[in-house]
Amino acid sequence: QGSISISMSLHHTTFCFVCCHLTSGEKEGDELRRNSDVMEILRKTRFPRVRGCGDVKSPETILEHE
Repeated sequence: QGSISISMSLHHTTFCFVCCHLTSGEKEGDELRRNSDVMEILRKTRFPRVRGCGDVKSPETILEHE
């Protein structure tokens, strides 16, 4: 399982795209694993701060995006 994320800013609006491969959910208990994997993606994903965007700080995490 894994994920890849991209963060970008367009006209002072931040966007975050996340593509991930999660447990299929066919077996009992898979939904708990899938939810746990999503929480881990949200917790661990970090983006570098970008300079040159004026005084606005670029988002560092997925949840900091608009």
